[in-house]
Amino acid sequence: MISDLLDLGRIEAGLDSARETTPLPVLARYAVETLRGTAEHRKLTLETDLPEDLPMVTGDPIRLRQMIANLLENAIKYTPPGGCVRIETMAEADQVILRIIDSGPGIPPAEQPYLFDKFFRASNVPEDVAGTGLGLSIVKSIVDSHDGRIWVESALGKGSRFTVVLPAVAG
Repeated sequence: MISDLLDLGRIEAGLDSARETTPLPVLARYAVETLRGTAEHRKLTLETDLPEDLPMVTGDPIRLRQMIANLLENAIKYTPPGGCVRIETMAEADQVILRIIDSGPGIPPAEQPYLFDKFFRASNVPEDVAGTGLGLSIVKSIVDSHDGRIWVESALGKGSRFTVVLPAVAG
């Protein structure tokens, strides 16, 4: 938890200001490979659609990879065995879009507005599932610091879809 709080403080204070042109699908592939073993251990199907021919984004590759890994870890953690987690990237207009879709329990509609708040955990999270309630707050801070947007669409019993939209590098 201390590490998460320190990360959040650095991001919110703007101390991670190093920016470079970065291919989001490559960062997503790294995150997938890092978490593939966890998904297999939980008997989940991990699907990817990460085309290489997308525009680049400008950002801190370490923080962007952390953002993707946090979202992917949550999807894997909350999806029951036999379920599916999908990660995809695409371009639309002058934006690069990342989506992580799971077949987990979903998030109660009344709680969705609070999902990105510090220390918030949904009421339907099983007690044996570890977490600090900071992962999605960190994700939101990273997205905000990269001039992006994030939202969730979720229905109980049907899973969740997190969408991150970042500005593409003009070119």
